[in-house]
Amino acid sequence: MEKHLKKLEEILGGKFESGDSRIIPGAVVVDGIEYVYFSDDKRNRLRKQFQNLTVRFNPRNAKFGGVLEEGCKITLPTGECFHAIGYHGDIDGWRKDIEAGAEAQHILLAKIQGNHIEVYGGRSFPLSECAVEFT
Repeated sequence: MEKHLKKLEEILGGKFESGDSRIIPGAVVVDGIEYVYFSDDKRNRLRKQFQNLTVRFNPRNAKFGGVLEEGCKITLPTGECFHAIGYHGDIDGWRKDIEAGAEAQHILLAKIQGNHIEVYGGRSFPLSECAVEFT
């Protein structure tokens, strides 16, 4: 089985993660990708929230690259939920677009800093006190 897994990883050009070894997006620096978390608005499905945050703005600052939902939800001790997204390519342009989208949607952004999640505006929570769920 291990031999087949290695061969498949070679063909696809990447490694498979087992469910118990997933890494929280943003906890490890990945060259060319920046991660940010957006707060759940508790009104819309995740797909709709993602679209509201990333698609609806024209003209767009980002000139190339893309943004992906990363399949990770962090629930703070306060009960607030944040979903991970990663963007690549025009990092500065995507950052501006996502920050503008968050402001327009009245939602919060957060980043992983070491072993904490820091909400823009100053609050910080140890990841050990948060619930992390991979979807």
